[in-house]
Amino acid sequence: MKLRDIPIQRKIMTVILITCAIVLTLMCSAYMVFEYISFRNVTKVHVSTIAAVVASNSSAALAFDSQKDGVDILSALSEEKHIVAASLYKSDGKIFAKFPVYIQDSSVPSSPGEAGFYFSKGFLEGFQPVVQNGKILGMLYLKSDMQGLYEQLRHFAAIALFLIGSSLLIAYFLSHILQKSISQPILQLEETARRISEKGDYSVRAKKNGDDELGALTNAFNFMLSQIEVQNKEILSFNHTLERTVEERTLELVEANSVLRQQKEFVETIINSSVDIIGVFDAHLNYVMINKRVGDFDEYKRDEIVGKNILEVFPDLADSAMYKNLQMALKGEIVHDKKYKSPIVNRYFENYYIPLMNELNEVYGVLAIGHDISDIMEANEKLESVNSALVKSNQDLEQFAYIASHDLQEPLRKIQTFSQLIIHDRDNTEMVSRYLEKINSSANRMQQLIQEVLNFSRISRAEEAFVPVDLNKTIESLLIDFELLIREKKATINFSGLPVIRGIPLQLSQLFSNLMSNSLKYTERDPLITISCRDITSEELNSYPDLNQNSSYICISVEDNGIGFDPQFNEKIFSIFQRLHDKQSYSGTGIGLALCKKIVENHGGKIEGHGKVNNGSRFNVILPVR
Repeated sequence: MKLRDIPIQRKIMTVILITCAIVLTLMCSAYMVFEYISFRNVTKVHVSTIAAVVASNSSAALAFDSQKDGVDILSALSEEKHIVAASLYKSDGKIFAKFPVYIQDSSVPSSPGEAGFYFSKGFLEGFQPVVQNGKILGMLYLKSDMQGLYEQLRHFAAIALFLIGSSLLIAYFLSHILQKSISQPILQLEETARRISEKGDYSVRAKKNGDDELGALTNAFNFMLSQIEVQNKEILSFNHTLERTVEERTLELVEANSVLRQQKEFVETIINSSVDIIGVFDAHLNYVMINKRVGDFDEYKRDEIVGKNILEVFPDLADSAMYKNLQMALKGEIVHDKKYKSPIVNRYFENYYIPLMNELNEVYGVLAIGHDISDIMEANEKLESVNSALVKSNQDLEQFAYIASHDLQEPLRKIQTFSQLIIHDRDNTEMVSRYLEKINSSANRMQQLIQEVLNFSRISRAEEAFVPVDLNKTIESLLIDFELLIREKKATINFSGLPVIRGIPLQLSQLFSNLMSNSLKYTERDPLITISCRDITSEELNSYPDLNQNSSYICISVEDNGIGFDPQFNEKIFSIFQRLHDKQSYSGTGIGLALCKKIVENHGGKIEGHGKVNNGSRFNVILPVR
């Protein structure tokens, strides 16, 4: 039990007894220390005196070198029971005589030390010079134990313990009697306080036993009880009044809360009925409220979102336009974002961010309203795609009409011209035969042009026609088709490791057939054609904004050592009926590369041409990996 928890009677007695015990212990300890120091000094004087007497008596023995006399003189020390060892040293430092005679030389110092006595390890020892007529003949060594001191200290300790025990016993009986004058009034106050706390009766008063400090404490306690009694009556009266007031105010609050609840339910019904996403944020962009429409776009429940910070729920919005617009609204700006694509639900919204202000025009939150315009955006994208395709189709049609007026009319003009010549020279059989060959050649060219135009116009993109196509097998089939031409041109075609992609087999075969045919055709030396494939990196894909940035692409290169073309025509060569070389030297319709471009675009890819005059060409076909 701790001291503070001990009853006051025992506490007072304990304090008195501890105080007496400490005082008596300190007094006895001081007396014993004094006796210890005094006895040491007396012992030192006594041993020094004995040493002086023995040294004086030993001078003759040392002077005449009589060892027997020295031993006899030291034997007289046997009367001193506390002298445990003694020895005489000659002037040269050697032991002359010992006491007791039987002790070993190691029991005394081997040589004399400095004159004087000192305490060491429970003994008093030292050296006394043996002097005769002012001349030092030797030294005397004495060693005395401290048993006399220890016996006296034990005697004093027994007396001190007896005195302390007796004094504490007397103090206990006296404190037991005297402490009542202090503890009794305090115990009476404690009993009165306990009765008041148990019964709550503040009319009880404590009994006063005197006019000392305890009497003053009793008066103060009784006065406090009087004050509490008066205040208690006032408090009871006030409590009754307060209870009536609280009941009245409670009824008012219940009615007000009912009205507020109805208003809140009305507002929530309106907000939750909205087809738009509605959210309210506080000044720290923590969700305060969201409507049910949010659940249609996100897997989170409203209870999981409300109260949390927007970045805690959707960390991907940290760098989004929505987060920046919310911060602008917190600065007091009304923000209207006409087209926002959410990275969370991958849909488009028209957003409004409206700052919420108090009476001091301080922004305390933001109201965010998002209207889903994904269907409109999708329709616009489809419309833009259709318009883009229509524009491209019109451009192709205009280009076709423009060039067809030249390329398609040219063989017609030749046929018409040679037909008129036949009419004029119909009697010249040789000339008529030559003109008929020209007409036949022009007719064949016109037929070829018409067939190529038909092929160009028939390119379609039906999704159901897409199947896995092994490009290695496609090239191998084309090598069989071009076998005679390859042998005739002494061409070398290298390819390996081409992928399997999804596409339209016939169109892909036509694509590489046209590219390989051009490489075999437009050359003045043995053709060397290399077909290779590599992946398109994300950095490279960024340079092609027309391609889908979320898809993976490969690049198939068809490179030759032919006559090439000027780099300024890298784009122009894909126009329909576009020819860069002399028609007499190199046959062709000018539709082949235009057809290649349409096939690649039909597969969602892109084709590029790179050439140098007389230094070959390279065509890069970029196709998606589906």
